[in-house]
Order: sequence, then C-alpha cells, then structure tokens
Amino acid sequence: MSINHSFTGRGDTRQQVFIRRRIEAVAGLLALGIALLAIRAVDLQWLQSQTLTDKAEKQRYRQYTAVAPRGTITDSHGRILAESIEVPSIAAMADEISPDSIGELAAALQMPETSLRRKLHGRKGFVWLARQVTPAMADAVARLNIDGVRQETEWRRYHPLGPETGHLLGFVGIDGHGLEGLERTLDARLSGEPGIRQVRRDARGHSLPGGIWLRDPVPGQDIRLTIDASIQSIAYAALADGIRKQHAKGGSVVIMRPDGAVLAMASWPGYNPNNFREYRPSQWRNRAITDVFEPGSTLKPFTVAAALMSGRWQPDSKIFCENGAMQVADHVIHDDHSEGWLDIAGLLAKSSNIGAAKLALDIGVDPMYRMLHDIGFGQRSHIGLSGESPGIVLPMERWGPVETANIAFGQGIAVTPLQLATAFSVLANGGLHVQPRLIETPDIGEKQSSRRIMPKSVARHIVNMLEYATSAEGTGSKAVPAGYRVAGKTGTAQKPDRYGSYNSDKFTAVFAGIAPADNPQLVIAVVIDEPQKSIYGGQVAAPVFRNIAANVLPYLGIAATSEREQPWHTMRIADNADPVPGHSTTGLSLREVRRLASRMGLHLKVHGSGWVRRQQPASLNGLEAGDMLEVWLDD
Repeated sequence: MSINHSFTGRGDTRQQVFIRRRIEAVAGLLALGIALLAIRAVDLQWLQSQTLTDKAEKQRYRQYTAVAPRGTITDSHGRILAESIEVPSIAAMADEISPDSIGELAAALQMPETSLRRKLHGRKGFVWLARQVTPAMADAVARLNIDGVRQETEWRRYHPLGPETGHLLGFVGIDGHGLEGLERTLDARLSGEPGIRQVRRDARGHSLPGGIWLRDPVPGQDIRLTIDASIQSIAYAALADGIRKQHAKGGSVVIMRPDGAVLAMASWPGYNPNNFREYRPSQWRNRAITDVFEPGSTLKPFTVAAALMSGRWQPDSKIFCENGAMQVADHVIHDDHSEGWLDIAGLLAKSSNIGAAKLALDIGVDPMYRMLHDIGFGQRSHIGLSGESPGIVLPMERWGPVETANIAFGQGIAVTPLQLATAFSVLANGGLHVQPRLIETPDIGEKQSSRRIMPKSVARHIVNMLEYATSAEGTGSKAVPAGYRVAGKTGTAQKPDRYGSYNSDKFTAVFAGIAPADNPQLVIAVVIDEPQKSIYGGQVAAPVFRNIAANVLPYLGIAATSEREQPWHTMRIADNADPVPGHSTTGLSLREVRRLASRMGLHLKVHGSGWVRRQQPASLNGLEAGDMLEVWLDD
C-alpha cells in the first residue's frame, strides 16, 4: 500500500513539472510576443513614424506637376499669333483597370484594343492613354466611369494663322517645349515654371473635389513681334498665288521697314503648325533664312555702289558693253541683249552683266569684297531664328578675274532672302546698315546695331537708278503698282548642280525693291524657286512684288499719287552734301526728256535718238519756262 502511494506521488511530481514547464514556455512566448510588440510599436511609432506618415499621405493625397501655360506671341498690334489653350487628356492608374473594361475604353479612345493593352501591360501606376484629346472624346471616356481612368488638363499650343506663320513661329511638342522656329528659339522665355497641386483621393484612388496649390504655376513671358499679321497674310497669299501661276517649286518673301523691323516673313509651300506631324521635317524649314540662292542681277546695285564709292566712276559715266559678249581669261560673259554704250543707270536698267563685270574688274577685289561684307552677305544676321544660313562668299584670296567678274553680276555667291532684303534696306535707309529684328519685347534677342557703309548721296543715286530700272525701259516695270513709285531690281540666276556646274533648265527668279521710291517705307524681297512658265525675275517675281505693294501700301496709309513722276535724273556724287536732282538730263531716254521739258515749260531741240549724252545749257539750274533746251542723243 505504501509502495503504491509512493509511485503515485512520483507521477504527480512529473506531471506538475511538465505543466510548469509548459506554463513557463507559454509565459516566455507571451513575454517574447509582448516584447516584440513593444519593439514593433517603438519601430512604428518612433523609428518609422515619418515614413509611414508619408505613405498614409500618399494614399490619401496625390501631388502632380501642372505645366504652366506658355507665353502668348502677338504681332506688333497685339493680335495673337500663338497662344496656349486648355485641353483634356486621358490618363490611368494601369494596375487599377479591369481587363474586362479595356475593349469599351479603347472604343471611346478611338484606338485599337491591342494598342491599349500594350500601353497597360506590365505597367503599374500612372500612364498616359491619350493626350490633348477633343472634348467629345473626353466626355465619351467619362461616361464609362471606369475605375482607375482619369481626366487631366493640359495646355495645347494654337497658332491662329496656321500655315501663314508656320515657318516663322514653328511649333510646340506634346510636352510643351518649342521644337521649331521662334517657339524653339524663345522656349526658355515662353515656357514659364510648372506648379505643384495636391488633391485628396478616396479608397479607390479617385480624386475628390477640391485641392490646394503647393506651388502656383508661373505662366511664360508674353512676346510681341515686329510682324504685322495683316501684312503676313498678304505676303503669304501673294506668294502662293505667284508660285501656283508659274508652277514653281517654292519660294519666300521678306518684308522689312528700312529701320530693320521685319513686317512679314513667308515661305511656300507652307505647313500647319497645329498639325505639324502630318508634314515631313523637310517641309518645316524656313526658306527665308535657310535656303541660299545666287542673287543674279539683284547684286548689281551694290557693284555700282562700290564703283561710285571708289571715285573712279560717276553716275553719268559711260561704259561700253561689248555688244553682248566679253572674254575674261578663258570664259566668255554674255548679256541677254546686245548693248553698246550705256551709262551707269542704263547698266542697271538693261541689267548688263558685262557692264557690271567691267566695273568690278576696274575697281578691284578689295572694294567689292568689302561692299558684300558690309551689306551682310556671308554672315548670319542673328535675327533670333535657329537654322539661319550665313550664305556663301568666297574668301578674297580665291577671287581671280573670272570670279570677280561673275560675282559682280551675282554668280558664284549665295545669299538668303533675308540677307537680300537687309541689303536693299541699306539703300532705303540712306546708306545705313541696320540689323534686322523680329522681336519688339525689350531685353530679348540681339541688341540692334547700325553702321554707315555708304554715303547718303551714293545710296540716293542707286535708289534713283533703280527707279529708272522699273520704268518702261527697265526690266522691272511689272513690279510697279498703279500710282506708286518703286525702285528695284530683277534677278534671274541658273541654279548650280551638285557637280559644280549650272543646270540648264533650273532657275531662281528674284525681285528686290523699295516702295515708295521717293519716301521709302517698305523693302520687299521675292524669291521664286524653279518657275516653269518663265524664268525671268521681271516676269515671275516682279508681279508678286507688285501684288504685295499694291495691298500693303494702302493698308499702311500711304496714298497713291495720280501719276508716276519722273523716275531718275543724273546726279553727281557729293559725299558731304545731299544731291540736287534735276540739273542734268544725261542718261535719260527721249521720252523722259520730252516729259521733263513739258513739265518745266521748256522748248526742246533734239538731235539723234536713244539716250541723252550731252545737253545745252550744261545745267538745268536757272532755266525758266520758255527757255530752249538742246540735247544730243545716241544709241
């Protein structure tokens, strides 16, 4: 009995130990759990407090960058040429979109379902589905009420004049940065600074109404140009009409004031910057600053100016034009029409290559090179447009007799339409070279500079001679609108080919001129590339000039006169004094002399025909109505 009791006692002791150990183990585990919870609590409440708070905030709030609207571009009268407008865009949280809704979403977005699935496949978080969509498309997507799909607001660039200003202004990419034209050049000014907006979200991630700006967006700077929207439209329409009539490849027009302000710069064919992706990159270029061409006879006024400034030639000097052919070294220079003796005005009016070549060969390389450099050829104008070409002017050491002769009448040199317009503005500005400019907004672009490169008297001589070149006796008569006086020069140049020779069937037709000639307000350069019906500047480019001038001059309030006045009188150079017009008839045609005599009330006695080479008395000064004027003419 005692033995059994003893065994039972030992058994109870083992069970108690086992229970006690189990209790201790559980207590230890509980203590460890409490310790871990405490540690975790400390970790969550103190060590990870800021991180978890940030995560919670991200779940409750969403921050996004709001692109600022670009600055507005206006013309010189404040009319809008480019502005930013708000448009809807469709975005999504990719991992929140149900696969079952992709089909109807693709239909609303008007895209293939496979394309939409590729956009979403393997993506998490924010993704753009369609940017800058129409309001109708945005409404169609909103009506589906698909979880994870949201509408955002973006800024889209809009150019009201479309193709008329496409080459000049350029365009803006989907992310709001300028990619071409002034939009690219002035991108830093136009872009502004983006803002940051914060909105609350519900449990599904949908944005709730309201929100706060953490940083307000700062709109870009508004920029005013020297361009006149009305003149730009006139230039583009006249250019397009002239090119279509001639079945030409393309062309460009630059219109400036003599003070350097560019009023219009148009190229054709155009492209619409509002839909620029529909055009090839080659169609985006601004021909007025990128394309170079041989100026042909439009260079001759500056050859004449260099000759007059040399002191070796006077306005009434005569030059023999070799009856249409002259050999220089191993080359023969030809004129379109056989000419004998011409004075300097006749040289420009008849556009004699030989006469211009003789002048350049006589005065030498240095005065010619210096003239071309001073009027801006062979160098960029820094007008504020990227892609501008400097043109081509050979270094002086490469000017032999043949090169000098060719350059004198516009071959072997290449310029841009802008450079040609700038050069003619020197003549319109009385010999003062003024840097062209496009931007009126202060503190933007290059500082305008000016310098005198020829005496005022020389510039006036050339303008008067160029007015004679647009008379019935000159090649530019078709450039003159009714009731106005124009001073200008035609140009017709063969296009060089890739082999260093000239194409026999590809030409550039040019006209550059000043209007009105007696009070210069406009300088217009017209360049037509590869015309098909006619190749001559007087037939192709001059009518475009006339069309532009006939519309722009009245628009500017410049009234037409009842009839075209006497276009030119020979004047001697007086570097330190303005010339006094009308003292000599030398160089005038018989018809012009008769008109002059009639206006002054003189009796006229004529010997010969052609051009006046001598008169009696030697000066018109002092003659009164009823006096006799005797002139000798020859062909």
